[in-house]
Amino acid sequence: MGDRNSCHNPLSNYKWQLRDPAKTNLSLRCSAPRHTPYYVRYLGCSYGYLILYCEEQCFLVDVYTSTMVKPRKFRRSDNSKIYYGVFTAPLSSPNSCLLLFSRKYMFRWQVGTKSWMEHPLVAGRIHQIVSFKGQMLAMDSLMKLNTISLAPQLGMPEEPLVWGEDMTAGLLKKPWLVVRGDMLLKVDLSIHDLKFCFQAYRLDLSVRPAKWAKMKKLGNWALFLSLDRRSSTFSCLNPERWGGKSNFIYVLRRSKDSNEPWIEVELGQFMSRRSHPISYILGRKGKQLESFWVLPSLVYGVNK
Repeated sequence: MGDRNSCHNPLSNYKWQLRDPAKTNLSLRCSAPRHTPYYVRYLGCSYGYLILYCEEQCFLVDVYTSTMVKPRKFRRSDNSKIYYGVFTAPLSSPNSCLLLFSRKYMFRWQVGTKSWMEHPLVAGRIHQIVSFKGQMLAMDSLMKLNTISLAPQLGMPEEPLVWGEDMTAGLLKKPWLVVRGDMLLKVDLSIHDLKFCFQAYRLDLSVRPAKWAKMKKLGNWALFLSLDRRSSTFSCLNPERWGGKSNFIYVLRRSKDSNEPWIEVELGQFMSRRSHPISYILGRKGKQLESFWVLPSLVYGVNK
């Protein structure tokens, strides 16, 4: 999915296009509800919903149908900017919650209720959040892993974790977290001798403290990454079923005019910083919203 508007625009200006890697000749153009004059800021996309924010009001827009949900407004004691939003489960699921993050606080709204809860944060700026084995895990700006606790009270304790000395050498970008079956992976983009490559590590929970263990292959899996870490990452088993490739990583292009909106790169493949099409990922983040992946089965069920 791609958006052509800046990250702080009237909600009614938001337009996007959905494209399917398995059916590249088909696409669907969508837009937010008209006559909504609110100027909104993008906080993320979670379980098929754009999470947008303006002056203590959230707007949740279904990327497939463009329908909009407005949770109850909330007041907060923290004046710092809210920068991240994520659902704990699909909006239609029982006990689904919307979490928002500012520099000092985490805010929680349980779907269907009329009130928000807030909890002070001691972690760094949240970089990415994933759902893994029934838990919400957050990686912060210092690349520490934290577990988000919703009950009996909000909290985010740090998960003790060991990093190998070679894991930060040549690291170009903050890593991605990706759930692959029953594994949590950390995907790095590293540089070696003017070339760069993707490397993957799995979280080994069999030891304490837990550690990241390097993986040479992904097996019969492919991974899907977006440049904006507030958008979900995905994995796919046996991607050959739809024309994809195992052991490959699919990264969305920044250019909206490209005939191929994504690039495929094999795990561990070295790429030239100057000539490879994916070298754009090394540049500065633009003001436009980045394209990102959405997965219908997470919203509408596995058979849709």
